[in-house]
Amino acid sequence: MLSLYALSICAANAQISIEQCMELARENYPQIKQLNLIEEAAKYDVASVSKSWLPHLNISGKATYQSEVVEMPFDIPGFSFNLPHDQYSLVGDITQSIWDGGTSKAQKNVLTTSSEMQKKQVEVSMYSINERVEKIFLGILLLDEQIKQNDILKESLERNARQAQAGIENGIAYKSDLDMIKVNILNCEQQKTELLSDRSTYVAMLEKLTGTDIKPEMLLVPETNTDDIFPDEITRPEIAYYDAQLNQNAAQQKQLNSKISPKFNLSLQGGIGRPGLNILKNEFQPYYTAGIKMSWDIGALYTRQDEKRKLETQVRSIESDRETFLFNTNLEIAEKRNAIDKARELLEKDDEIIALRESIRIAGEEQYSNGTISMTDLMDRIDDEHNAKVSESIHRIQLLLAIYDLKNSIGYQTETTNQ
Repeated sequence: MLSLYALSICAANAQISIEQCMELARENYPQIKQLNLIEEAAKYDVASVSKSWLPHLNISGKATYQSEVVEMPFDIPGFSFNLPHDQYSLVGDITQSIWDGGTSKAQKNVLTTSSEMQKKQVEVSMYSINERVEKIFLGILLLDEQIKQNDILKESLERNARQAQAGIENGIAYKSDLDMIKVNILNCEQQKTELLSDRSTYVAMLEKLTGTDIKPEMLLVPETNTDDIFPDEITRPEIAYYDAQLNQNAAQQKQLNSKISPKFNLSLQGGIGRPGLNILKNEFQPYYTAGIKMSWDIGALYTRQDEKRKLETQVRSIESDRETFLFNTNLEIAEKRNAIDKARELLEKDDEIIALRESIRIAGEEQYSNGTISMTDLMDRIDDEHNAKVSESIHRIQLLLAIYDLKNSIGYQTETTNQ
């Protein structure tokens, strides 16, 4: 189901940026539902722990027959003591916790940090969507550039075809020259068919990822002539995931302290039985007891040090994983920065190369008209100019790809607009 944001884009048929596609893909990705499910489950778990402070009511009853009962070893005049062999009781016991040693608080912290860790893990998994959108989005732009250059080449060939046709009619050109041009025009048409087919496939993939209908004119070409400022600090979701793991570990360490703390409860017990608290009365009688109970499980002391060392080992493992991730990511960042510098250097030379190739092609057309070069030579010059323009478009997309690769490596994303 499309979000309101996606529907507004579709309705307005507005241009859409690569960052907006990333946001739409995130909203449309099935795994995002897990974030709400994890949060909802955590609320239920925390609510269940909170209920441990509610009074606990326990009702029990029994009917027994005893083979022997307490008997007086002597008779007392005027007093009879006859404890029945069949005894009955119905008891209600209400217990209210007044101090649980911090157990419920520690358990809530563990549940909360565990939920947060699971959500961060989902975020890490979903982060790969950005790279997929990036590759598809920029792939479409590259295909658009190639289609554009193919159309320009075809126009140039058709212009030369008309010139060759005029030369044939005037007896200064050969029919084979025109045939050579027609072959190249047919090659252009074949290439355009392939390019359009590839573009259709890429657009279908982007529509599937974003859940949005993508029109050819909707894709907004990012700027490449502005220097992007990237933060020095890596803000990838993996960093938040490592922090969440450490927070959960800290909560588990606090939970160890609650295990060795004594617990106090208020207790109220009421019931009816035969005999009651006064066993000298052979009749049903109501009774109650009230008091404070203390429980202290000192058995937790036996395993405390082992559990504490285990948690400390987990901390060292998490920190080691984070250091390894940062090391590898910094290597990637250095590589991506070099790729940006390389792409920009290539682009600086592309304009000059295209201008020279265009000049050579124009001169070649004039030379062919004067009969000083063959059609084969002219076709070579036209192809060289076309290849130079295609190379420039490829280098421009390579620059964009390097920029967004760097953004993804660092974790920096430009804020989407029109939201």
